[in-house]
Amino acid sequence: MIISGKQIQNILKAYGDSKPIKNTKAEKTGTAQQKDEVVLSTQAQEFAHILQKIKNMPDVREEKVQELTQRIQSGEYHIEAKEVADKMIGRVLADKIQ
Repeated sequence: MIISGKQIQNILKAYGDSKPIKNTKAEKTGTAQQKDEVVLSTQAQEFAHILQKIKNMPDVREEKVQELTQRIQSGEYHIEAKEVADKMIGRVLADKIQ
């Protein structure tokens, strides 16, 4: 399965920037107020955990960049143009599906 950058951005936009909503109306009664409680499903908790891991990931994987830099400089890195074109077309198609 190909997950495109556009799909990840849509997920982060939908779930990543959400902020808790504060109750601006306070009911004034003589009794103690009952606080609202939110219970998240297991799936929602897992999603939140994964989303937090994604947010904490670095933008650039330095070890991968270093490895590829060394392979290119030593002349060990060769790639077929057809493979690059296939990946590019696959990404474009994945983005259009959304």
